[in-house]
Amino acid sequence: MRGLPFGAVCAVLALLAPGRAHAQTEPPEPLKPPARTGWEPGHRTTSRLPNEIDADSANAATGGVYGRFDGLYDVSLEMGGALDENAPSGAFLGSVHYMFMAGAYAEYEDAFGGGATSARTVAFGVDVRPAFIPRWSNDLEVGSSLVDLVIDSISLGAGAYFREPPHRSFGDRRGFEMSLGFGVPALGKVEGPWFGARGLLRWDDPGSASAPGAELLCVATIGFHFMVGGK
Repeated sequence: MRGLPFGAVCAVLALLAPGRAHAQTEPPEPLKPPARTGWEPGHRTTSRLPNEIDADSANAATGGVYGRFDGLYDVSLEMGGALDENAPSGAFLGSVHYMFMAGAYAEYEDAFGGGATSARTVAFGVDVRPAFIPRWSNDLEVGSSLVDLVIDSISLGAGAYFREPPHRSFGDRRGFEMSLGFGVPALGKVEGPWFGARGLLRWDDPGSASAPGAELLCVATIGFHFMVGGK
């Protein structure tokens, strides 16, 4: 450097300065997006398992539920007729079921002066509709809301009753009953009008040595179901 003239050194610096300034004023290169890790929001992270509920189906308008989750309790009021071995009677039935699956019922029957076995009968008990959980959890929908709800409505019940035989007092006969029934939704969903049918076996004074055999009773009703609670 000592041997170079001072003017030559200044000329070299003057030539290099614009390049440095230009390099410093250039915009930085844009950042590259991170590499994909193999998962994106909204995409599945695992493969499907056997008998897994399809999330797309569960989020659909029905999802095999058909309005069952619109409330916690299914309340129904029904009226119709009861037929024993002698004559028909009027029948009035009310029930409450948790999530349409398990609950309690109360029933009143009146012969209105006819020749039925009982002039009046009051019955109450509990019943279950066991088909929904295995059908829904295993994604076994038939695809028809009418058929699926008929299957879900199949019920098994047990209760007690008090009845008034002809020309006797109310409660002179009492006993135990078991029932098997189903319903048909007129609109293909839980809430709305339903047609119902039940078969009952009744035993007067079960356990008594002089107790008669079981009596068969058939009940047909039309009523309305609606969901309440939980909203």
